[in-house]
Amino acid sequence: MAESQLTPETSLKLGGAFTIERAAELHALLLHELQQQTPEAISLEGISEIDCSGLQLLLALRRQLPTVQLIAPSPAVEQMLARVRLTSLLDN
Repeated sequence: MAESQLTPETSLKLGGAFTIERAAELHALLLHELQQQTPEAISLEGISEIDCSGLQLLLALRRQLPTVQLIAPSPAVEQMLARVRLTSLLDN
């Protein structure tokens, strides 16, 4: 199940499967969360599975919020980004 949560530190924590089956739901969820507050960072540690649709969502986040850090990638996210040579998407 995909989830997101804003923490008091204004970090948005993403989790669950970022796959094509959930793309529309995830997009709506992210829009809703980002309308409430712009986080300082987005934590990717809870993403258990990611495919090209999930990657598109992360790329859209980076494009729309270029100053927001993408941090703490899960192993699934790290593998996907390494596979497509986009590890520069992350903020270390």
